[in-house]
Amino acid sequence: MGCSPTSSPNPTQHEGQAPAKRRQRREGGKWTRSGCLTCKRRRKRCDEAKPSCHNCDRLGLTCEGYGSMWAVPLGPAAHVFKAEPANSPRFRTSLSPALSIGSSGSSMGQTLSATDLSSTTVSTPLTEKDDLDGSNEASPVSAPSPDNQLAVASPNPSKHITHLSHLDSHYLQYHMEQGSKLLANLEADDNPLRSLLIPRALSSPILMNALCAVSAVHFSNRANSSWSASAGNEGANYYIETMQGLRTTLAAYQGQGLTRSFPDDAILAVSLLCKYEIVRGSVKQWAVHLEALQTLVTSRGGLMMLDHDTAEFVRGLFVYANNVAKITNRRLLKPKPSIPVLDLETFNSSITPKLDIYIGYTEELLKTCARISDLPLLEPDPVTLQDEVNAIDILLTTWTSTKTTYIIPKGMSQATLFRLRLVAEYFRDAAYIYLHSTLERASASPLITSAISTSKITALNTLLTRLKTHPIDHNCEFSALTSPLFIAGCELDVSLPKSNNSSSISEEGGKLILNALGTLETNFGIGNVKRAKEVLGIVWGEREAQGRGRERGRHWMDVLEGLGWDLILA
Repeated sequence: MGCSPTSSPNPTQHEGQAPAKRRQRREGGKWTRSGCLTCKRRRKRCDEAKPSCHNCDRLGLTCEGYGSMWAVPLGPAAHVFKAEPANSPRFRTSLSPALSIGSSGSSMGQTLSATDLSSTTVSTPLTEKDDLDGSNEASPVSAPSPDNQLAVASPNPSKHITHLSHLDSHYLQYHMEQGSKLLANLEADDNPLRSLLIPRALSSPILMNALCAVSAVHFSNRANSSWSASAGNEGANYYIETMQGLRTTLAAYQGQGLTRSFPDDAILAVSLLCKYEIVRGSVKQWAVHLEALQTLVTSRGGLMMLDHDTAEFVRGLFVYANNVAKITNRRLLKPKPSIPVLDLETFNSSITPKLDIYIGYTEELLKTCARISDLPLLEPDPVTLQDEVNAIDILLTTWTSTKTTYIIPKGMSQATLFRLRLVAEYFRDAAYIYLHSTLERASASPLITSAISTSKITALNTLLTRLKTHPIDHNCEFSALTSPLFIAGCELDVSLPKSNNSSSISEEGGKLILNALGTLETNFGIGNVKRAKEVLGIVWGEREAQGRGRERGRHWMDVLEGLGWDLILA
């Protein structure tokens, strides 16, 4: 019996069963990173219609438009990048022992042991409470398994980023779009926080972990409370992984007698660990990493033995952090016989310097402040002290932002350069204030202080007037102002007459300083600003308790020593 073609049974269909439904792909717009913010948050496809997408219109949602996904911080749980395969190892590669061959240099074995880079335990990042009271001890961490071993990868650029985890991708993009612009004192087209660090991090697990640690803690400072704790924990995890990787790499290089060839990417990772502590607001651990950085570079034979971009970045960070640190703690980072000071001047004199993302126009002023911090050492010799004060006064009086010729980075506007010069003027005002304050603490002769061309009151009033005239905004050049604002705040009461009707702290000036520091904390997410405000609160509180300014109370350096804080204002 014949049958029509339309009634012929399906040869794969069993008798009595309903026809199987054919799966059809739903039609819709392809998911892209350029979709609207609402669809990105919902992890839905977006048809990218303008001014609002059809998905949002259909569901009655508010379409948030097509701006940056970081306009409002995105939580780490919002996975907006491609997931890695479940059976794919997360970017682990074997150690390449000949990544970068350096020249002769001093051994770093014994000194680095003090930095805890080669020990068998890892110091877990302290919580805010532990970091302030010193109650946290080094916590042992078991050695990583072979599958999770961290090491420096071959420095070949990666063509894909699918090896990154969701969190890696999240913090990498946050750093690229936000962090790199807020964690420097100068934004330019070739900002090394992007152009230098990101390409290298894609082929270096250690540097990627260090970069994500900084990005996570910065995100934590700026995110809302529901995301902040999670990001802070992730930053601590990345920190621990970075330390494990550095120890593994250091041990491998030492074991093969290649300590003098310690790779550039690992040195950059140590630089970021120092930055991590500053962003976190540490008052204890950042100096350890800065000393380790000095040791590692010295072991390579100095900055000249690093590739130029790495040397330039490391020099700027070190000059900035090292000199700023001496303002608040003179006992930090003193040269040791086994660790000569980095060849900063040799490197800088060999080329025309580029305007640095940390230093800007302030290098000479920063070094002058470091000289001021050493004045108490000359106290037993009044003649030498007088000569040094006179030399410092001449430097500050004759300083101009055009005194040194710089290469201006690409993408710099005249408005940016104006802000950099303005910031440098703040530093000169603060240097005069700091000079007077240091001499007063050392009980120097009034004849010495009276010979200084600018009085403390004049410098303080000039700084406050500058702050009123040019309010701090979101431009990253202003992120460098923590140090001069802190110094001015600590000496604020000296411009007022000591009468029963006047407070020891200028109400207007105090509000101006606190509001400016609050703006810095909110706009740039640097944790040390919060620490600076806390110290100011203690200094001002003690002075108010001393009878409205009749007795000055402790000097702010004495307050810091009493707290045991290694405060850094970078």
